[in-house]
Amino acid sequence: MLVALNETENIVNLLELNPTYLADLARQFLRCPACKSQVRLKNGRIKTPHFAHVSLATCQYYSENESLQHLTLKKRLYHWFKQTEQVEIEHFLPDLQQTPDLLVNKTLAIEIQCSHLSIQRLRERTEMYRANGYTVLWLMGKDLWLDENMTEFKRQLLYLTQNAGFYYWELDLQREKLRLKYLCHEDLTGRLHHLQREFDFDSGCLLQVLRTPFASTSEKLIVQLSQDIQTFITRQLYYQSPKWLKIQEKYYQNGRNLMTVKNFPIKVYPIGLNVLTRQFEGVIKPEFCQITNDVSVYYNHFIAYLQDETFYPPGFYAKVAKKRDA
Repeated sequence: MLVALNETENIVNLLELNPTYLADLARQFLRCPACKSQVRLKNGRIKTPHFAHVSLATCQYYSENESLQHLTLKKRLYHWFKQTEQVEIEHFLPDLQQTPDLLVNKTLAIEIQCSHLSIQRLRERTEMYRANGYTVLWLMGKDLWLDENMTEFKRQLLYLTQNAGFYYWELDLQREKLRLKYLCHEDLTGRLHHLQREFDFDSGCLLQVLRTPFASTSEKLIVQLSQDIQTFITRQLYYQSPKWLKIQEKYYQNGRNLMTVKNFPIKVYPIGLNVLTRQFEGVIKPEFCQITNDVSVYYNHFIAYLQDETFYPPGFYAKVAKKRDA
């Protein structure tokens, strides 16, 4: 943690403290702003100066084992935001019993997530922010970057706008980049496809950068599949993949055989849209922790506009549907 209460009940922010005062601070009686138990200043050679609880008892409001990556990213984003915004670091919110990594302009909670947590806990924290009028934005450290396949946990960290489709934020400390992956789609093999933009740390207004997914754009995603879908499915069934056996069972229950399907009308689709079983189940809205609007509207518009290799933002399909229905 980077903040503490000093002996005069004032918040001490290590990112605003002159290094020459660290020795004096180490001699003071310091307390955690949330649980009020004693903390000590840790000022080693490797890790950035920080506070740690004296007692081994765990404080539920602050992480006691933050990685160097997490601490450094908080520091870098704090100073980046501070160029143009009001920002507080590790500001305890008593009504929520939560401490966001950064609180921007009193309403935007920035959470830098460098390790996994349970989906239930992720949902609880997100819903608590939302219920109390805060917007929360999760930015992912290295271990949570998107790779070739979308996991269930990472799906819960996706956002959605009409101009960017499904999108995801990543922090690259080594290269000092904030990365936006957007227009996220997946194909029938489960492989992820998306566009990407990068922003240099400390370059421009960070709040404006984070609004990028809301900006109008004419960009589109072009996907050329390198793998034959039918061969892939045959192989998955041969090796008894649980996912594909379950899909095959759906087909059997409806008098069809997945192995005999020669041409799938849609091979690439937005995240969460199961085109293989929708003919039996209809369009079912999957759960997205960070998304409150009805994604099935996007799915229906997408399905109605059949295409081959080119994919557009949700706003494009909405306009096509509006013209079609006029």
